[in-house]
Amino acid sequence: MQRIYRFRLVLTTEQCLGYYQGQIQYVLVQAESGERVQLRADHFRAFFTHNGLSGRFELTTTQEGKFVALKKLN
Repeated sequence: MQRIYRFRLVLTTEQCLGYYQGQIQYVLVQAESGERVQLRADHFRAFFTHNGLSGRFELTTTQEGKFVALKKLN
């Protein structure tokens, strides 16, 4: 069985740059359910823009918490 977490995330251009410079490896988010979830920053790479990162996302994990998928909802 899989677990679904939905959350909003906004990262500035400078915060995204921290990922590319190797300073940021993980992102901690609070899901709409109130749970906190930590995931590797590289999962967001496809969503980075020149303006940073902004949107609502859906994270799917295994029951044990292993990453399955991340998609942007809007």
